[in-house]
Amino acid sequence: MHSYADRHTHDFFFARDYPDVRVLDGIFARLRSEPHEKSELQKHLRLDSDLFEKALEKLWIHGGAVLEFGDNASRGQKEWRESYIAQGEQKRTQIEQMIRYAESNQCRMSSMVRHFGDLADAQQACGICDFCAPARCLAQRFRTATEAEREALFNVIAALRSCEVKSTGRLHHELYPNGQMSRNAFEEVLGAMARAGLVQLSDTNFEKDGKQIPYRRVNLTRAAHTVDKSTPIALIMKNTAPASAKRRAHGKAAFPRKRKLAPVPDMSAAVNSQSTSERPENGANSRAEAMLRAWRLEEARRRGVPAFRIFSGESGRR
Repeated sequence: MHSYADRHTHDFFFARDYPDVRVLDGIFARLRSEPHEKSELQKHLRLDSDLFEKALEKLWIHGGAVLEFGDNASRGQKEWRESYIAQGEQKRTQIEQMIRYAESNQCRMSSMVRHFGDLADAQQACGICDFCAPARCLAQRFRTATEAEREALFNVIAALRSCEVKSTGRLHHELYPNGQMSRNAFEEVLGAMARAGLVQLSDTNFEKDGKQIPYRRVNLTRAAHTVDKSTPIALIMKNTAPASAKRRAHGKAAFPRKRKLAPVPDMSAAVNSQSTSERPENGANSRAEAMLRAWRLEEARRRGVPAFRIFSGESGRR
């Protein structure tokens, strides 16, 4: 069910929930030991309200700001930065691990079991996931390989016969230094070879500047050493064509059509016939918002937490 668009979704939420540390630096530099109103602080910094609220909340969580129930902010401890950066890096690592799992060409169950430390059971393929049983897969479609993809298969086998293991990135660069085949297309060929039992793919890491950098390794299986161009191989490739292309190829929609629903009656006349006295006035909305803010302040005072932890001040204006 995974698609490349999922990465953009996770990147969007990460950027929203973990503002650039320089934004937090700017807020922290403006804070003083005596409390100041948040609205005045935001005005001086000229930050978007949503960005300001999220950055100040993170600063408060990591101890760099002290927030009162009355939405006043003052300076907290200066050691907030390290923990904020570490938390953001951990979150990013979790996202990358999940995406690599979704994009991997290994048995889903054995990969998951290995993640939780069971190395013995991780050697056993489940036989029922999209990797082990592509013919029974419903969410992912497969196709036969093209001539160029089959040629790539034999290039990989020839290159790996002289060494035990190699990173997929390095192997791609050696075989296609001028980009004759894209990295993504090459990884798909390796995945099809893994499904055919010709190679084994494994994820690992190397350390650089104190950070763990993930990469993927590939090695030939015993069966691959006896393969030549006359060997019949069923190379099954993932069908990564867009849904519109699939519909054109099959001559019908990829999903069954939805039943047409009965038309919804036009209620505009009935709505427009209402008198203006029956509609909420702007003044009524203002009074309701004022009552909500008063309740929020009282609830925040009772719990001893900043007001935004009870109810966002921006919610009423959306």
